[in-house]
Amino acid sequence: MLIKHNQQIASPAVRRLLKPFSSEERYHKVDNIGEGGLSRVTTSFDVCLNRIVAMKELREEFLSDPDLLNAFITEVKMISYLDHPGVVTVYDTHLTGDQELRYTMQLVEGQTLQEFLAHHQQPDVVSENYLSDVTNVFTKLCETLAYVHDKGVIHLDLKTENIILGHYGEVMIMDWGNAYLYNPSLYEEYVRKFRKESSETNIELEVRDAILGTPLYMSPEQTVSRTDLGPTSDIFSIGVVMYELLTGQRPFAAATVIEIVENVRTFVPPPVHELNPDIPIRLSNIIGKMMQKEPGDRYQSAHEVLHDLQAAQTSGQAFPLWEIPAGRVIFHEGDPGDFTIRIKSGKIEIAKDNQGSKKVLAILGPGDVLGELAVFSDLPRTATATTLEDTAVYLMRSGEVNAELDKLSPWVSQMIHALSNRFEVLNRRVMELGSDE
Repeated sequence: MLIKHNQQIASPAVRRLLKPFSSEERYHKVDNIGEGGLSRVTTSFDVCLNRIVAMKELREEFLSDPDLLNAFITEVKMISYLDHPGVVTVYDTHLTGDQELRYTMQLVEGQTLQEFLAHHQQPDVVSENYLSDVTNVFTKLCETLAYVHDKGVIHLDLKTENIILGHYGEVMIMDWGNAYLYNPSLYEEYVRKFRKESSETNIELEVRDAILGTPLYMSPEQTVSRTDLGPTSDIFSIGVVMYELLTGQRPFAAATVIEIVENVRTFVPPPVHELNPDIPIRLSNIIGKMMQKEPGDRYQSAHEVLHDLQAAQTSGQAFPLWEIPAGRVIFHEGDPGDFTIRIKSGKIEIAKDNQGSKKVLAILGPGDVLGELAVFSDLPRTATATTLEDTAVYLMRSGEVNAELDKLSPWVSQMIHALSNRFEVLNRRVMELGSDE
């Protein structure tokens, strides 16, 4: 027997099943998370899906203000548009019976980057893996920004308080109330692709033109205007965040907002590795480039930052293969040490001039490395290297050697150079003693 739809809805069993889905009874407040000037955030229990969510609502006194209401709506639409693991997920938006506008979103449990930094600055905290942890956070932030910027959005309020580290490795960028569509055509194209009606209503996002943000983390151009801003402004801010994490110092801190803004525009802070000798120079240089005053001097995209960051973390690379015929001199005694080689196949004779006659010091074969001391010590070659047979070697020039050293802490690089100089001195003394015999 068929039951009509309206009769089915009216049945007590169906009404009981659908009751939790009503907007009036679906969410039960659990606790307060925080309250700002315009809105408040609470934790609520979703009785429909049996889960805890974060709920954000515009404060009652601002519901009648069209500009503030529009800003609230724009924020939730902006977050919903960005579907990425590094951006909190919006679940729904609804009006209560009292006409209060709310939206629910993923509840991220963890600590802010500011709390993470404060914890690791405590003297009793073991920070052996701190650099690795910070580099991992850095990478995930850049991955999120690469996606966000490709969608035509910039955040414009990136700071340690707005980044949450979840208990399971999540790195989430929060608080999108200041976000800006620097390329609105991408959003509008996305909406038109899926909207069936022809109306243009609800396609454009109206964003505020006021200068908003946190001066300590703003780019120089953001302190002047919101117009003509792009991804390089966010890149500057993340550079400041990383500077703070790696040095424990806010690079533009001052007593007043006016002084902070002046510092952002004119003051050039010392490189990260000068304040923290444990930071590799290569990583320090990346942050320095992110924080250049002129937007054109910075990385132009988060993709570029990721490329250099990956290169800085990757030790070793595919060095060119050099095939050398038998009887060829690779370098002479006294030549500048501008490269080192590793033998793949063949044999190389190492010899030194001894008062006009040749003294063979060693015969090297596959797997042996030669010329490294002169590269590290910047001293001339102390012997002549000649191929005894057709030989293939991997070539690493001094610039590439230095690039590899830049991936290490500066003190490690200094130690290698110091040891190389000492070995070179000892090597010369041994040679001199041998020639006296």
